[in-house]
Amino acid sequence: MLDKKELILEGLAYTVMGILIVFMILVIIMLVIKAMALFSGSGENKKKDAPAVKTEDATEPAPKKDSAIIAVITAAIAAILGKSATGFRIRSYRKIQDGEWNKAGRREVLDNRI
Repeated sequence: MLDKKELILEGLAYTVMGILIVFMILVIIMLVIKAMALFSGSGENKKKDAPAVKTEDATEPAPKKDSAIIAVITAAIAAILGKSATGFRIRSYRKIQDGEWNKAGRREVLDNRI
């Protein structure tokens, strides 16, 4: 029979081995995920310079033809910032021709099917 000291040491050895195995498996999983992202090309779609919307105080009114679009953009920015929409105005914006929202929507649909 093993005495108490040997039982405790054996239990600690098993505990340390178990923790090491769990962390090694987590590192392997992390490396597999990084490799999948590298080979799938999802890292290429990230742009370094995301188009910024200027949110400065302005005295000039927004263009009348796109007032609905500007209202939606203003409401979205106000919701993200958690502030009232009366504190700023959208002075300018530009449409993106890449269709990033379309790509993101397609990726989301494909990810949900898998």
